Amino acid sequence: MTPRTETFRLWVGNWFDDRGDPETYVEGCDTAPEWLAEDTDGFRAFRDELAAHIRDSSHKPLRGNEPQWVNDEWLRNLYYDLFGPEPPPEDPYPVPAEDWSQRRWTPYMLYGVGRSEELLSDSARAWLAARGLTINDVNKGSHRRAEPDDYQERLERLTREGARPSHPDEPWHAELA
Repeated sequence: MTPRTETFRLWVGNWFDDRGDPETYVEGCDTAPEWLAEDTDGFRAFRDELAAHIRDSSHKPLRGNEPQWVNDEWLRNLYYDLFGPEPPPEDPYPVPAEDWSQRRWTPYMLYGVGRSEELLSDSARAWLAARGLTINDVNKGSHRRAEPDDYQERLERLTREGARPSHPDEPWHAELA
């Protein structure tokens, strides 16, 4: 099982909490390439743990009533915003490259890019370029992906194998608790 480390808690809690300050989130995304290059405060370990939580669906939703799928999708958005267009290693449900911005927005697209070319910061321009996007791409809209048909069976299998903890709202929780 991939435990949530203190390093992971610090990065998410201080910079990338989905209920946090959008300006802090954008600043963190803008600084991510530098943090990655310098491995600031274990940023590479944070990246690797984020990928593992996506692979194993092992990060418990921050809101108790949020479905695991929604949480996993939020983590995919975070990974994209921080590390670029390549999906996390071993992601069982990678987002198709053509869906980013065309059908799917991330917090950075919403808060960091804005709506007009004239208002783009240099860091937002660099972020877009690193992902092969333009502001026109980002302004086309968004939707959520539906949970895959095999997702619940996969969660149960991963839980039984010990790759992830069982959560109280999951039907198999009582027998594995």
